[in-house]
Amino acid sequence: MSSEIFSKRTLSIKTVTFTKAISFFLAIIYGSFIVISLQLQFFLGSGDINSYIHFFDEAGNDASVVTIRGDYAFRIAVFWLTEFFDITTISVLSYMAFAISSVIFYLYSINIRSQKYLIYILPLFLMVFFTPNVQVLFSSGIRSGIAFAILMLGFVSFKGLNRYILFFLASAVHLSMLPIISLYFLFNFLNNKRIKTPFIFSIITLLVGSFVIAIGSTRVHFVDVVSASIAYNLIIFYVALLIIFINKKALKDVYGFMSVGLILIYLMGLTIDASFIRYVGNAIILYLFFLIKRGEVGTIQTFSFGYSPFFILTLYYSIANWF
Repeated sequence: MSSEIFSKRTLSIKTVTFTKAISFFLAIIYGSFIVISLQLQFFLGSGDINSYIHFFDEAGNDASVVTIRGDYAFRIAVFWLTEFFDITTISVLSYMAFAISSVIFYLYSINIRSQKYLIYILPLFLMVFFTPNVQVLFSSGIRSGIAFAILMLGFVSFKGLNRYILFFLASAVHLSMLPIISLYFLFNFLNNKRIKTPFIFSIITLLVGSFVIAIGSTRVHFVDVVSASIAYNLIIFYVALLIIFINKKALKDVYGFMSVGLILIYLMGLTIDASFIRYVGNAIILYLFFLIKRGEVGTIQTFSFGYSPFFILTLYYSIANWF
């Protein structure tokens, strides 16, 4: 009997090790894809990557041009890495993009619950990570991607003081993480065991909280004036409806709650002529983590089916803009 238990444990350990090895290998491939995407954007002159390159090329090795502002930590880090390793700015940014994209891909893949759920969630998993809104987090918007990666590590892998330290670090890298952190604390307040709140109260609080966060975000100047076309906003509105209404249990999970909150912030932004398009990618990838951790098979299938048109349309829209 003991030998049988030992054999099962050995097989389980080998399976877990093999799964992690495959996840690591696929994460490396995805990271390489993101680097290629970054290099292509640089070559075509699209995305935020060229703004970064222009700034660092103009500044040269003079780090004194960096003022105390939201991107201070990021720009100082790029200056230091460029000088320390004696490599170009585009190389530093490529290494950063590779690191954050492969880490997030690996983190998500090792949290898939079982082979049963892998079969159902794999198509959605790939669609989400290859969605242009998500790719941008790791390629064009490197600074916010680094901040989000730090934040996700704090959510998933750390507790207590270490988690809060990572929250602070993520905010120092990019202030746009503050709304996500605010939603995290709002969720914990609403789901405090000592404070029982009805479901409708949670929805109303989230709506009001999202509007307040949207207004507050415009005061710290990390949003833009709405510039996307009506057609593109309608596509985003479609996926927003999916995230909000597919499964109300999402509001009882921290990742689902933050995802819905970010989508509401995007929608609130449209009413005040402010663009929170950056949060669409965050919302999608957070909702994926909710499905990975707690999503039922039916929810995964329904969301995958509904998400497919969004993935195809945004991919087409992205490719058309490049060429």
